[in-house]
Amino acid sequence: MAKNGYKMIDAELHVMEPVDLWENYIADEFKDRAPKRMSEGQWDIRTLVEGEMMNDMAASGPYSTSGRNKAYEGFKSEDETLGNRYKEDIARNFDPQSLVLAMKKEGLDLAVLFPTSGMYVTAKNGMDPRFAAATCEAYNNWLYDYMEAGDPTITFGAGIVSPHDVESAVTETRRCVEELGFKAIMLRPNMYNNTPWHSEYYDPLWKVSEELGIAVTFHETTGARLPAAGADRFPSHSRIAHVATHSVEQMMACLDIVMGGVMERFPTLQFGFLEGQCGWLPFWLGRMDEHYEWGEPYGEMQHLTMEPSEYFRRQGYAAVEADEEFVSHVVDAFGDDNLLTTTDYPHGDSKYPHATDTFLGLTMPDSSKKKILWDNPVRLYSL
Repeated sequence: MAKNGYKMIDAELHVMEPVDLWENYIADEFKDRAPKRMSEGQWDIRTLVEGEMMNDMAASGPYSTSGRNKAYEGFKSEDETLGNRYKEDIARNFDPQSLVLAMKKEGLDLAVLFPTSGMYVTAKNGMDPRFAAATCEAYNNWLYDYMEAGDPTITFGAGIVSPHDVESAVTETRRCVEELGFKAIMLRPNMYNNTPWHSEYYDPLWKVSEELGIAVTFHETTGARLPAAGADRFPSHSRIAHVATHSVEQMMACLDIVMGGVMERFPTLQFGFLEGQCGWLPFWLGRMDEHYEWGEPYGEMQHLTMEPSEYFRRQGYAAVEADEEFVSHVVDAFGDDNLLTTTDYPHGDSKYPHATDTFLGLTMPDSSKKKILWDNPVRLYSL
C-alpha cells in the first residue's frame, strides 16, 4: 500500500498482551506463578512478575526509595490522552484486528511485532531459569496465534528468549525459526547476572542465531528490575530515568557487542538496537574507533581486526524515532545504510496515528527515507 510513494516496514511495532496470556499459555507447572499484565482493555502496561510490579519504579531493592513508591502516579496524567488516542484499540482489547487496522491507519505494508509485557518477564537477576524460559515459550506461542488470527501475510514475529539459561535460549531461538517462522529474537540491553553480552557464555546463542539467519535485537524498558542507566540515579522518577535508560543502555549493549568481539566472532549475525534513537551513533562509534586506534599498544584490541565502526556498518542497525530531527546529521556523518524506523505503536510516546507522516516530514533525502523505511529492515530481518 505505498504511502506517498514509499513502501514502509515498521521495524518494531508492539503488541499489547491480554492479562491472561501467561495463565493460558504457560506450562502447567508454572501456572500459579504466571506473569500478568494488570489492566485488561487499557493502556496500563504494568506487569506482575514473581511478586514485582514491573513498569513501576521499585518499591524495594537496590533502585528503591524509602516509603511507598508513587512513581506510577505520574502516568495517570497521560491516561485521558492515551485513552482517546487508542480508544478503538482499547475497545477491541488490542485484538489482532486492532493491530491490522492500526497498520492501515499508518500506511504500513509490513511490521515486525515486539512485546510489551513480554519485555519484563525475564527482567530480574537470579530468576529461576526454567520459569524464565517457560515465560518466553508461552509468549512466543501466543504471538504466533495472535498473528495467525490477524493477517500473517503482513506481520512477522520477534520472539523473546531468556538470558538466565543460554541453552534454553538456544532451544527457543531454534524453535522460533523452525516452528514459528519468526524473523528476530529480542533481548534487553541490560547486563543480566553480571554477565556481559560478549562473554563466551552467550556464544552458543550467537552461533545458532547466525546459523539460522535470525536477527538479534535489543530493546529496553524503564521500570524493570535489572541495573539500568538512569534508574540508579533516579530510582523513583521513571520519566527522568527514561531520559537515560533507552539510549544509554543501547549504547552500552552496542559497545559490548562491538568492542567485545561478538561481531568479529560471528561476522554474518545482524544486530538491531531499537527504540534508543540514533543521534548517538556517530559519536559513539567515533569514540570506539578512537580508542581502537590508541588502545592497540595495550593489547586490549587484539581480538578485533578492523575499526569498530566497520563492524557496525556490516552488522548493526539503530532505530530512528519518528520525530528525530537529528537524523539528518547522522545521515551526513555516518550514512543511511544502518538505520530503521518505527511507529512504537501502541506505547505512550508513540506519535500514532501520525508517526509515519511525522517521519516523512523529517529533513533528509528521499533516497535515505526509502532505505530506512524498506531496504534496511528487509536486510536486517531477511524479509
